Amino acid sequence: MHSPPLPILSLFLLLFLAAHPRCDAVVPLTKYCGTDRKITRAASANIARVLASLLSQTPSKGFSTASYGSGHGDRAYGLAQCRQDGLRRPATQTLPRRADARVWFDYCFLRYGTRPFAGELDTAYGLFYINVQNVTEDAAEQRRFDRELGSLMSKIQTQAPARGSRGLAKLQTKFTPFVTIYALAQCTQDLPPLACAQCISIAVANFPVLCPHRKGCRALYSSCYVRYEIYPFFFPVPAGSSAAAAAAAAAAAAASSVSVVVYP
Repeated sequence: MHSPPLPILSLFLLLFLAAHPRCDAVVPLTKYCGTDRKITRAASANIARVLASLLSQTPSKGFSTASYGSGHGDRAYGLAQCRQDGLRRPATQTLPRRADARVWFDYCFLRYGTRPFAGELDTAYGLFYINVQNVTEDAAEQRRFDRELGSLMSKIQTQAPARGSRGLAKLQTKFTPFVTIYALAQCTQDLPPLACAQCISIAVANFPVLCPHRKGCRALYSSCYVRYEIYPFFFPVPAGSSAAAAAAAAAAAAASSVSVVVYP
């Protein structure tokens, strides 16, 4: 399966710009709009310039940050990032105007605000999507699954912050001859390695509590995204896997998932 071209990100930002200064998203996984700060007219104009800069820079790089303006509460900061293995075309929805917004998608993340945040670890708001089905009902096999997942996540946590990884790690391991665990973690590329590892560690630490021996779970923070499934969900689809079967498994998993907001 071929992944869509990175310039599709421009559609995402164009749609966001068209609806600015609202906190808009496109059938997102989730979104966060801060309620403690109202947007000023100057900040609104500065955010528009920041988003224009992200629009011009991100398609070629997959990641960019920008800032514009001056004055307390008026200077705007932004960050956009997309995974290199695939993108999706967005569609809009609206929320009240805010000076702090984050939007998560399967492949992209966008954030803007009137306070600087680049390089800072941020796990103040987290959302977990949890498959409510157990991978097995056998207690011994459940414990073995949790051990296998923990070992896989330890490797992910080491690889994502490593030099040259651009904050992204994708791995898989066989649980049984018929069940493979697929895992992925990505940090925003502004994070230093230690902060990236810490973000992934915080996310993974919640897995045994929120989704023990479940068929899938994903954690979304402003600084990182961590996910595992028992079907391939990243590109390229691993050898021996069927794209059609993966799509069917994804649809079934979505129907069996619940979301939990976490404030660690």
